[in-house]
Amino acid sequence: MKKSKFVLLLAALFVIFAVTACDGKKSKKEKDDTEEVEDSEDSEKNAYLTQDLATFDLRGQVVAVKYTGDQHTEPVTVLFEEDGSLKGIYKFDVEGNIDEATVYPDAEDRIETIAFPTEEPWVTTLLYDDNSMLPVSDIGNNQMGNGTCRMYERDEDGNIVKTTFEETVHGGVVEDNDPYSVELSDIDEHGNWRRVTFKHGDYSHFLKRTIVYKGEENILADEVEEATGALAMQDFNDGKLNLEIADFITDMYENQRYNDYDFLEAHCTKRLLKYLREQYEYDGEGYAVWLFRTSSQDGKPGAENTKDKVLSIDKESDDWYRYKFTDGGWRGENKLNIYFDEDGKVMMNAVECIYDEAREAYDNNQ
Repeated sequence: MKKSKFVLLLAALFVIFAVTACDGKKSKKEKDDTEEVEDSEDSEKNAYLTQDLATFDLRGQVVAVKYTGDQHTEPVTVLFEEDGSLKGIYKFDVEGNIDEATVYPDAEDRIETIAFPTEEPWVTTLLYDDNSMLPVSDIGNNQMGNGTCRMYERDEDGNIVKTTFEETVHGGVVEDNDPYSVELSDIDEHGNWRRVTFKHGDYSHFLKRTIVYKGEENILADEVEEATGALAMQDFNDGKLNLEIADFITDMYENQRYNDYDFLEAHCTKRLLKYLREQYEYDGEGYAVWLFRTSSQDGKPGAENTKDKVLSIDKESDDWYRYKFTDGGWRGENKLNIYFDEDGKVMMNAVECIYDEAREAYDNNQ
């Protein structure tokens, strides 16, 4: 087996496990165990508590998981909120630098697309059966036309024991659908595996999971915080990013402070306030506050409950910043002219739309 092919196999490996689970139905053993356990806290111990945890085949109150392997695998950490919803997916390179993935849901609010902003961006798309909490296959690709497609074969209990792999190189399919056996080991008390081995002939490859449960010291979250803080500080030292302005943009957007007229009048220049009044489309006087987000008044179908979040902030030039964000599941990107006034207060002088997925969807349907 070719090592280059195995590198592609593992490029999105952390998202396929989902592998030990059935298609949303409990195995006979799980049913028997559930009948024996009456206490609600104990019954949650080996259960998929949320859709996001199920996507990563994590039972119980997991707050973080880290995937590591041999020389072909870059470490990936997935963090969850205490309620079990996804907080973020982070990849570390060999030098310890960190990238955060952009994640998009499907119509059922299941994780569908995961994209890392690398030099050759790798995008993974997960496919589900209609009634499944868990992926049945995944497709990975990059802009060079290289990609993978995997489909899973399960045993009678729903555990995946083989995965069939198809490789695409520069847009052409390589006709080599060799199956790889899947062996799970080091199962913890919650039923979560901590090591998986893939075998193909004489070649084998392993992947490990470090899992942190609610109430335990979250060393994985600390690692992510330290790495992201170091990256932000490096950008600051390089003159690429002002941390105070980045924090201001994040707070302004994620807490919807742009809807507060007092906030706008305190942090917008006369020029920007005049523009926001001119763009106001209703009777009376007001500000076009929607210019700080997408044009949609409604959430993206199937993703209405997605949290509004700043995905990234980049300094484009002096006093100009770009921020990418989600708005009720819709993607958007805006450009802000923002700076400190002579009193040291953050002031916004202009806002421009770079990308509006909601408007794009509307225009495509006309």
